[in-house]
Amino acid sequence: MSFLEHLSELRLRLRNSAIVFLVAVVVSFICVKKYFVFLTRPARQAWEMALNGQPAVFHFASPTEPFWVYTKISIIGALLAASPFVLWELWKFVAPGLYKKERRLVMVITVATAGCFVGGAVFGYLILCTPALTYMFSFAEKFSGFEIQPTIMMDELVGFMLAMLLGTGVAFELPIVIAVLGWIGLVTARQLWRFDKYALILSAVVGGVLTPGPDILSQLLMAGPLFALYNLSILIVWMIERARKKKM
Repeated sequence: MSFLEHLSELRLRLRNSAIVFLVAVVVSFICVKKYFVFLTRPARQAWEMALNGQPAVFHFASPTEPFWVYTKISIIGALLAASPFVLWELWKFVAPGLYKKERRLVMVITVATAGCFVGGAVFGYLILCTPALTYMFSFAEKFSGFEIQPTIMMDELVGFMLAMLLGTGVAFELPIVIAVLGWIGLVTARQLWRFDKYALILSAVVGGVLTPGPDILSQLLMAGPLFALYNLSILIVWMIERARKKKM
């Protein structure tokens, strides 16, 4: 194909992706309230556990806040829904220029990256969010003569949940990154094992950075899986080195 033919092919792939994304945005706007209910479920569970079964109440500070919150959720939902098709269109544009071995490698890395990110987001949603929010909501107390009550804004809650899911999704990419570094020979399993004791401290630091809440509980809940993923990465690099030696 000539350069102009490549540009025409790229324009076709981008057009198809844009159409699918716009359709996904429209569908997301129709279902956005269901998305909001699903996204805030850990927060509502935490509220009821921390405040003795009281139903959760979320507020908005301006008349336009709910609209922009729903718009944000709709766009993110559309990106997630359209991403498989967009990646497929991108793959059809790139794949003809790759060798068979390169295509296989790109497919494995892409599937593994997506799987780890989704797994991390699911971990954050099911395991991390509710305990962390329960701890933070537990500061609502009654004292003699006064009480502390939570006033949770829609925008802040949605931002917290999205940041938590994004942070856990990115954190779970650790095995992929280290495996790629091991595959190209920048790190070895022995080097990674020697760094293991420092990885424990680094996991705690990264857990504090990736979790939006300032509480110790959410940081520990993030640091534990990070350290486990690091040790899993050592095993993966060791298997890569072992397979490489067998081929030699």
